Amino acid sequence: MAALVREAEAALDRLDIALARDLWAQIYDLERSTVAICQLGQLDRRLGRWVDAAGELTRCVQEMRPPATPMERRLHDTRHADLAATRRQVAELRVFAPAEAAPVLVDGRLVDEAGRIYVEPGQHEVTAVLPDGRKARSTVRVTAGESRAVLLSPEPAGLHPVAPPPARPAGAPARPAAPPAPWLLYAGSATSGAFLTTGIVLHIVASLEDSALRDEMCKADWEETEAARRAMRAIDVKQHISTAALVAGSALGAATLVVALLPSGAQVRASAGSAEVRFSW
Repeated sequence: MAALVREAEAALDRLDIALARDLWAQIYDLERSTVAICQLGQLDRRLGRWVDAAGELTRCVQEMRPPATPMERRLHDTRHADLAATRRQVAELRVFAPAEAAPVLVDGRLVDEAGRIYVEPGQHEVTAVLPDGRKARSTVRVTAGESRAVLLSPEPAGLHPVAPPPARPAGAPARPAAPPAPWLLYAGSATSGAFLTTGIVLHIVASLEDSALRDEMCKADWEETEAARRAMRAIDVKQHISTAALVAGSALGAATLVVALLPSGAQVRASAGSAEVRFSW
């Protein structure tokens, strides 16, 4: 171990960053220490491997003990500043998958869905597998520095055949389909609009607060306090509520549109897991 450390430090002195990174990776495999993960984060940052660097520096600052000396305080502040600068180069995803869905993949790459997932800016496909073999998936496009909650939607379980209506007696006139009640359409449209408006407003507010907090984190004298952690949690809650409101508003709007367009008597049934939901008009 000591020989590997000396070799890694010598490679870094020669500015052979790639070799130094490989050696520290070997050291981390042998002993998963805070020093090794911090070194990996710094080296990946210098190599422009932003996604790896963001994950490693996140673990680095989480594992660092509270500073007890001025030197440890400077190192502590430097690590936080490096993490803040690295996070501006990547995007963050927080994945919300249905219960018992596993594993979670981003672009086919296995990830730890329990925490924040760092990705390159651009479009990504997030998938998970349900116990019954169906997939829950979502496609998301993110920009550098953006944080996004991703709600995975299960694939439909398939439509069940619907029994035909009773035969109409011969010669009996056809009964015209009754249109849906206007109040139902108005109420559905209004409620859907309210959900969507709430989701959009909360998303804008959370994004502004997140940007302001990131600016504070980039300052040299920034220190992670309990108030800052509460602010981070409050931003997360707003983003989660925003996502839920947007999903609810979109679903309600789609249901209202279906009610308006489907003829009376049409029936669609969909089953998800052990529960069955029926829609009948």
